[in-house]
Amino acid sequence: MSNLRVLTSEEGPSRPEWLRSELFPFTSRFVQVDDARVHYVDDGKGPTLLFPNGAPNWSFSIAPSSAVCPTSSAASRWISRTLGLSPADPRYPATMPALAGLVEQFIQVLDLRDIILVVGDAGGPIGLGVAARHPDWFAGLVLAGTFGWSLKDYPKVRRMLGIVSSAPFAFVQEHTNFLMKYTAGTFNMSAEERKAFLAPYVDATARRNPGVLLGDLAFNEGYMNDIEHALRTNLNDLPALSIWGDKDPVFEFLARFQEINPHARTLVLPDAHHFPFAEAPNEMIAAIRSWWADASSTTSERKVS
Repeated sequence: MSNLRVLTSEEGPSRPEWLRSELFPFTSRFVQVDDARVHYVDDGKGPTLLFPNGAPNWSFSIAPSSAVCPTSSAASRWISRTLGLSPADPRYPATMPALAGLVEQFIQVLDLRDIILVVGDAGGPIGLGVAARHPDWFAGLVLAGTFGWSLKDYPKVRRMLGIVSSAPFAFVQEHTNFLMKYTAGTFNMSAEERKAFLAPYVDATARRNPGVLLGDLAFNEGYMNDIEHALRTNLNDLPALSIWGDKDPVFEFLARFQEINPHARTLVLPDAHHFPFAEAPNEMIAAIRSWWADASSTTSERKVS
């Protein structure tokens, strides 16, 4: 770990012109992780909420026109590893093991412990991969529109991910940025917010990376089997909260999480889709606050007894 260090504000690059402070009202911070520069936000005090990003998304999707960040930071520490402002590095492929490794080292650099992991979409297998290796680092799990198992039992989902990670689709994605434009269309964004959301995806590597990761999600069975094993064993005692939109195309995944951990709390959001962070931020943060107040109280009572 001798290569790990936190960059000072003087060492970190300036924020790009396309990301005005009104759109992203947080201090940009940078950390050096094994010679890769990683941008992140660290805001607020209290219990640590960690939002590792996946694809095809970056943390800007939960910042504009939403109460998630400012509301949560009033009562907790909100940390997001913002891939959109971290330069793409060809030495680190956009696969779950590689990205989970970066998150693992990121946590070690900042010396984070008692983490409440908040994950959605592809960020779930990345963050849960770290939790599976280091369950003692985590105090709770918040899962939204994600999964933690092989997709062999979900052929329609696997087939869709296979299409968007195929070579022909990669060519289309590189030249049109279709995947990110489609994703942006699912959020309630202004024209300026949409422009900022799409701005990081300007070169071939940045545009191809989401497809690479989605393909790994579909076919890396060994990695996903390890996560499911951890969810059923050394992560099963952690307090957990599942938040799902009832219009989510992978709504069927919720039942599997409930089977794995029947003691987890569940919130189903009416008329929400695959990214509830952006669609129902107020409901989400209220649910997280209520759940964690109860979970932390129960944990304290167990320790006393």
